[in-house]
Amino acid sequence: MKDLSRRTLLKSLGSGAALMTIAPKAVHAAEWPARPITVVIQYGAGGGTDTIIRALVQALEKSFDVSLRAVNQPGAAGSLAADEVAKRRPDGYWLLGNADYNKIFRVLGYTETAPWREWQFFKIGRSLPGWAVKPDSPFKTLADVVKAAKDNPGSVRISNAGVGTVWHEATLVALEYATGARFTHIPYNGGAPAALAVLQDEADVVASGVQEQVEYLRSGQLRNLAVFLTEPLEIEGVDEPLQPVTDAIPNAADIGLIQGVYALAVRRDAPKEVLTALEAAVKEAVADERFAEVLANRVMFPEFKSGEEADREAALFEAVTSWLYFENEMEGLQKTPEELGIPRPEDFRAWWPPQDYKRAK
Repeated sequence: MKDLSRRTLLKSLGSGAALMTIAPKAVHAAEWPARPITVVIQYGAGGGTDTIIRALVQALEKSFDVSLRAVNQPGAAGSLAADEVAKRRPDGYWLLGNADYNKIFRVLGYTETAPWREWQFFKIGRSLPGWAVKPDSPFKTLADVVKAAKDNPGSVRISNAGVGTVWHEATLVALEYATGARFTHIPYNGGAPAALAVLQDEADVVASGVQEQVEYLRSGQLRNLAVFLTEPLEIEGVDEPLQPVTDAIPNAADIGLIQGVYALAVRRDAPKEVLTALEAAVKEAVADERFAEVLANRVMFPEFKSGEEADREAALFEAVTSWLYFENEMEGLQKTPEELGIPRPEDFRAWWPPQDYKRAK
């Protein structure tokens, strides 16, 4: 499969720094961790973030002599979990199970600090947005959904994982901004409850990660309309290939391929030995065969990034999404990206790294 990194959003920005290489066994001898670790997951049980973070936790336990506990704390597009971890001591015993680098937090007013300045993200994987309906839905194609929303604005209810999440963003970019259609967006605390909302007739269409729909697709409880790709996607156990969004909306991917990304995050002011040991352990876990199997079954893709490369991607995601939402007058924005000093995407290459940028210890 082709590389689906969201860096395709702005191909002109070029590649990030080379991956850091660390001998994991050497740093595992550090004093940290000496007691159990808690990982707070930003979204609810059963969704894509929950799936990939729990798979990572299992793989990480092979590297440490202590137990790891994963807990879900959904709400406010992930900001409740982030606040829970941020208020703890930065000693590496409370970690954040993250989605999308908290890229929309600043313009929504959830935080004043750039997420990539507050957190050290260790990217672990990525996923694809998709749209699905119940099998008996009157909408046979994504084009039918768009037509109904254009003919009668607000009549089509689309569930998502929360305002500002990548699934919400994908609908705005591909279905609204590209066509002029207008939907009623219904936020839930994660992609799994958003998919369940369609089954319970609380919404007409679910916009979530394919990984949160795949078991319903395999069992015939949901029918896929499209996936955010430019070519069909075959999935084991699903009879028909998932159709690309560009079949229904040719200009849907003009901005690039929007995707979900996942990371384990630690407070950036954690001790150096914690950052070093955690980076090595996460890199090793992402390469674990069982971790890859879990992701493949849920149509997700392992990918590791750390250090400045992860910082750069997180800053880029914040720039792209913040300006996208601002220029399309999304409701709920508390500050403009200009007020926050967030560069325009076309200026990002020249801006990065900012003069005051410092790598984590």
